[in-house]
Amino acid sequence: MRNIIKCVTLLMLLYLAGGCGFKDIDKRFFVVATGIDKSDNEQKPYRITLQLAVPSPKIEPGASKVQLETIEASSIAEGVRMLKSYVDKELDFGHCKIFLIGEDQARTDYTGLMQWMRRRRDIQSVADIAVAKPDAKSLLGITPVSERYPGNTLFLSFGADGTDSPFSYVQPLSEFAKRAFEKGLDPLLPIIVSDSKKSYIINRTALLDKNKISVVLTPEESQLFNQLDQSYAKSSIHGIYEGIQIVGAVNDIRSKYHMKSEDDKIVITFNVKLSIVLEDAPENLYQHEWQPIENKLSKDFSQQSEALLLKIQRAGVDPFGFGLRYRANHHTNNPNEAYEKWLSLYPGVEFKVDTKINIEGTGLIQ
Repeated sequence: MRNIIKCVTLLMLLYLAGGCGFKDIDKRFFVVATGIDKSDNEQKPYRITLQLAVPSPKIEPGASKVQLETIEASSIAEGVRMLKSYVDKELDFGHCKIFLIGEDQARTDYTGLMQWMRRRRDIQSVADIAVAKPDAKSLLGITPVSERYPGNTLFLSFGADGTDSPFSYVQPLSEFAKRAFEKGLDPLLPIIVSDSKKSYIINRTALLDKNKISVVLTPEESQLFNQLDQSYAKSSIHGIYEGIQIVGAVNDIRSKYHMKSEDDKIVITFNVKLSIVLEDAPENLYQHEWQPIENKLSKDFSQQSEALLLKIQRAGVDPFGFGLRYRANHHTNNPNEAYEKWLSLYPGVEFKVDTKINIEGTGLIQ
């Protein structure tokens, strides 16, 4: 009995001692967004900016309050540790869901940033990653007039609860890390730009290789990539028919591709099916034959898609994961042999896009 009492007492003391590391919520500073830029100091190449949430009793548009802390350091981990001396509370990254990489840093090397984000235990793998233009510090200093909670505008820009834009690509940390290391699959990130009116514009996509940005897609190309890669339905298509602008809202889209070898080269064929409703078209179109319009829009979509695929190919990146599928279908004893073979074949790959567009209606105006 005496030994049992000693054991119980020891366990209670250990339990109480373990609680000494806990800090109350009012003793914590919650980081809601983090920005990492390239500094001009070679000795301290990283400029880290933390957006800290300041509690406020008001919950209304424009009531958001944040505090920015910035430091330059030789490493990100050291900079974050040094920033603890700038504030009076413990820094907590548990609510940080947005990480911004400055454009200059993204065009130089992003691997060190990703390593730190993956290793730190209180950073969520569902946190979104984006490129900030011109830099992350200036974007984090923007406080939109419609923001109700600290950092809420950026959360809604990428989450399913807010805007649903066909021009932006959502890239969580887990997916970004997988693409950065997987052979035959390259990462891509949305680009956030300030509109100089206390708001953001997110309509471009940066395609990266295993180290840095390789090419940037225009808004039209960003939407087209989402349609081909993700079968993104809440989007639109554009075309010209007999000199008249035609715009259709996509109700449904199915995009898939297959790969085959022809005469010592790879041919990748996309099969795309779209169902659209016309939003911008000439009057009295309802009484006309739709088949010629569908054929013209299908041809235009195929040409635009093939041009985008060739642009990505010339940049030497593979965001669609063609190389990953090639590796899966070409097993060898040497795991690197198939990948090396794919790298030699990719510059000569031929792309074909077969599009079939079905017009379901001309809108409310007949």
